[in-house]
Amino acid sequence: MLNLLRNEFNQAQTANGAVSYRSTESTVLDLFSMGGAYRQRNDTDIKMLFSQAYAEDKLLTMKTLFYLRDIRGGQGERRFFRLSLEHLALHDRDVLLKNLHLIPKFGRWDDLWGLLETPLGQEVVAIVKSQLNIDRSSAMPSLLGKWMPSENASSRITKKYGKILRESLGYSSKTYRKTLSDLRKRIDIVENKMSSKHWHEVEYDKLPSKAGLIYRDAFYRHDEERYRSYLDNLKQGKTKVNANTLYPHEIVGKILDSERYRYWSSSDPLTPQDIQLFEAQWSALPDFIGEKSEDSLVMADCSASMMGTPLNVAISLAMYIAERNKGAFKDHFMSFSSRPNLVKIQGNNIVNKVTNISKHNFVESTNIESALSVILQTAIRNKLPKTDMIRKLYIISDMQFDVATEGAEVHIFRSMERKFVEAGYDLPNLVFWNVNAFTTNVPFTMNEQGVQLVSGFSPSILKHLMNAREQTPYSWMLEVIQSERYAEVSV
Repeated sequence: MLNLLRNEFNQAQTANGAVSYRSTESTVLDLFSMGGAYRQRNDTDIKMLFSQAYAEDKLLTMKTLFYLRDIRGGQGERRFFRLSLEHLALHDRDVLLKNLHLIPKFGRWDDLWGLLETPLGQEVVAIVKSQLNIDRSSAMPSLLGKWMPSENASSRITKKYGKILRESLGYSSKTYRKTLSDLRKRIDIVENKMSSKHWHEVEYDKLPSKAGLIYRDAFYRHDEERYRSYLDNLKQGKTKVNANTLYPHEIVGKILDSERYRYWSSSDPLTPQDIQLFEAQWSALPDFIGEKSEDSLVMADCSASMMGTPLNVAISLAMYIAERNKGAFKDHFMSFSSRPNLVKIQGNNIVNKVTNISKHNFVESTNIESALSVILQTAIRNKLPKTDMIRKLYIISDMQFDVATEGAEVHIFRSMERKFVEAGYDLPNLVFWNVNAFTTNVPFTMNEQGVQLVSGFSPSILKHLMNAREQTPYSWMLEVIQSERYAEVSV
């Protein structure tokens, strides 16, 4: 009876009335499958999701937290990570202390500054002192100097942290400023060259990933001849662009925002230089699929609730996966709505491709059932052999699916599984990729075979997803967070 009541109280509905669950029945898995999509949630919601997982399993939660922050191998979630650290500093400082040294490794040095006013403040200062001693004599100093807070910054919070850190280090204001200045010169920070108007010293082929994207207009305004030359060389393959820490949506979002801008302005904000840069950055994105192959199709939620960043993320991830797909659906993805579309990616550069995609009739309903039915009915009508059925579906969405046509009490995916089996097919392995967890519900619980639950904006998780087949959400999560990359995380 206990389990029956637990199941009953775990029942939920999506914002559009479909059957779902309040939890995966593992709060650690809830953290893993939703934490990467919590950018629109408030601070209390974030701390609640983390603390509930921590109560279930400290070690798995800490590994998940570092995975969520991991800039290169995880999801790069900064705000979620920092709020969770501050919560942990107040409630279990000893565990955080054991992992304090890992924060700059998986994130950035400035992830530590929010801890300066917690019970771990002195320990943070000790780590900074130790690294400063190393950096002063190192030919290749760390990025600590770049992220140390300045007392003369425009941000009030940065000024505050700068004062706290300076005083804790025992420096005078003059010594602190000189320390930061010396370190930043040796680190070769592009912002220093820009602020001092030394544009001729900017080495464009060595720019950090995001700097190349953010400052492109400034480079063009202040250093047009050299910047044009760099872009021309880039087009000819004579130089390189860094994109190691860029995410697909950061490029695609610039293009989609430009397309939206054109609806209310006759001018085109994208320049030929922008197009050159975006194409080079898109081509230089890390390839997390490589030579791996699978028979899969991406389904991107393009409904009204996805407008803004979530839609940019869904389209960009769909493009990223489809272009690297080595199966029958290479360069194709499906949008799901009341009228699903099979979208072909076509164009001679990334801007053309995104522009062509944006012409499709998106922003309708979240009718995943209709899209699955199209796949099944097409197979039935054409007598498709069972062996040729799609093996895996990547469903990139906010998970707010429309109610099943058979009724509000019917679980869409169980209903579709029955229909697939009755027609002689297996329901494809389902990967639910949450990019906007604005409500707390999940499509399946932890032990569902052939289902994976993931969240976030980064495609890095594909290196694990490409191997996933008949695993459960929980077993597959363990494969990710218990990998060698997070072996140092401890409790």
